[in-house]
Amino acid sequence: MRFSYRRAWFVLLATAGPPLLGCASNDEMSVETPWSPPVETVPKTQLIFTNEGPLSLGMREQATITVRTDPPSSDEVWFVLLGDSLDATLDRVAAPMDAEGTATVTMRAPNKATAYRLRAWIKDGPAAELPVTVSGDGFATLQVLPQYKGKRAVTTWTVSVLPRSTCEAVAPLLPEDAPADIVKSEPVDAPLLVEKAPVGPTLAVSVRAGHYAWGCATASGLIAGTTQTIKVNIIDKPVVVGKTDLDVTLDFVPAQAPFLSMMNAAGKSLLERFAPANVEMATALLDEMAARVPALDAALFADARVASGWDTITKDHLAAQPISLRSAIEGFLQKGTAAPPAQLAGRLTALTAVPGFGMFSPSRFGVVPADEAGMPGTHLVKIASEPGDNVSTSGEIFWLPSRYVGGACKSVALEGAPEGTTMDDALATIAGCKALGEALVGFGTCDATCLAGLCQEALATRWDAAQDGSAIEGKIGLLQIFAAAGATVDDVAVPVSLQGSWLGSVTDGVIVAPVEKAPITGVLPGLGETVPADPPPEAPPEAPPAPEPPSP
Repeated sequence: MRFSYRRAWFVLLATAGPPLLGCASNDEMSVETPWSPPVETVPKTQLIFTNEGPLSLGMREQATITVRTDPPSSDEVWFVLLGDSLDATLDRVAAPMDAEGTATVTMRAPNKATAYRLRAWIKDGPAAELPVTVSGDGFATLQVLPQYKGKRAVTTWTVSVLPRSTCEAVAPLLPEDAPADIVKSEPVDAPLLVEKAPVGPTLAVSVRAGHYAWGCATASGLIAGTTQTIKVNIIDKPVVVGKTDLDVTLDFVPAQAPFLSMMNAAGKSLLERFAPANVEMATALLDEMAARVPALDAALFADARVASGWDTITKDHLAAQPISLRSAIEGFLQKGTAAPPAQLAGRLTALTAVPGFGMFSPSRFGVVPADEAGMPGTHLVKIASEPGDNVSTSGEIFWLPSRYVGGACKSVALEGAPEGTTMDDALATIAGCKALGEALVGFGTCDATCLAGLCQEALATRWDAAQDGSAIEGKIGLLQIFAAAGATVDDVAVPVSLQGSWLGSVTDGVIVAPVEKAPITGVLPGLGETVPADPPPEAPPEAPPAPEPPSP
């Protein structure tokens, strides 16, 4: 099936604006607008606890807590206790601001050791929280030592401490933010110290890096006024392959001898279908042009062909061209298929609704766009997370060898050609369609320009049909891919890049060429190297040297 591409030109018409309806008087024009100072932006209000947190209290201890606004305001402040506050109480739930923009609330600590938070807020305004720890036996300092043997890049550790709890209770929530009354983050190379840890209750001490690695340990038996070391084993969150979306590039290094045999066979098929060695090209061209003529004009074309000796004229015209169509295609084939395509590129996207599977959408095979190489738009593949931050994928990619060699010919034929030049244009230039139309003169209402157009359309039809040789012959190509790659992940363990290798095979339906351990890489869409589907085109040469034809 042939797709024709046409340019649409759009003309923008500018119209003049409406005429002036009048002019200002000199007096009106001389009046200057009085200067006014710029309006000052009202600073954003902040709500701040004057107590330095966390606030440490003994059991049943009473404390007066002050909040202020900056800048001062007269808003009402609301209070609430969050977390495991047990029987702690507040003397009020709302308090007005005084003239200096401060408000107070009195809190009585509970009867047991715990930790919780006091939240203050202004309706439709800012909010602030104050951590509170309560202990009947005093407080200790925890020195947390994350034990991480993974290979992910960790820059910051975040420790969360929940009194009166254990790891069994909080583990199902990790590595998301676990409930905690004490939270602290430090760079990976800084001490991870939790001060004012209440003595008495058990403590669930969880540590995470982003949301991709986590661990937990239960602390108990703290001694007031001391520093206790606690080690927390950190594990990686498994790679979330179900959200993979990457641009993937596979270096293509098949066994060269069998692959070039495929190219030779596909090139021979293409050549023989486009310009058969045992068929007069002039006759084939005129027959194809006649097939493009509307039925009402078919007789006029046939009469002019016989009466004016078009077959002889066309034969002499093609013989006079600097290079024959067959020789030109042979040259394009020889250069375009001298080596296997360097890469197969496409997009790997997991199917969120079907765990373990994804879609590979090829974009190019070497310099040939994937669709021009006969590759369907999407292929179902398997995708899985493997130990050690590895991702595996496997699948089969279909292609048509004759379509691929046709695309390789096109990339050679259009090297350096002006933008918009097509393979049809290149073939018409080689055949001299414009001069042929002038030599044939015309028939009926079809003049020389009309005949030149018929010549180009006829060549384009033969070229498209020739590229379908593999499909017609039932030689459906197949690439088998088995890949394993190390992944780097984002904050929630979704892959953001891949680097590894793949192996498999490529076949044209008859010949098989193995692929042994070739590189595979993946990057987020838009971050990879932009590779044009075709190299910058150039005008086809008028007289390229005639190369040796491909061997059978």
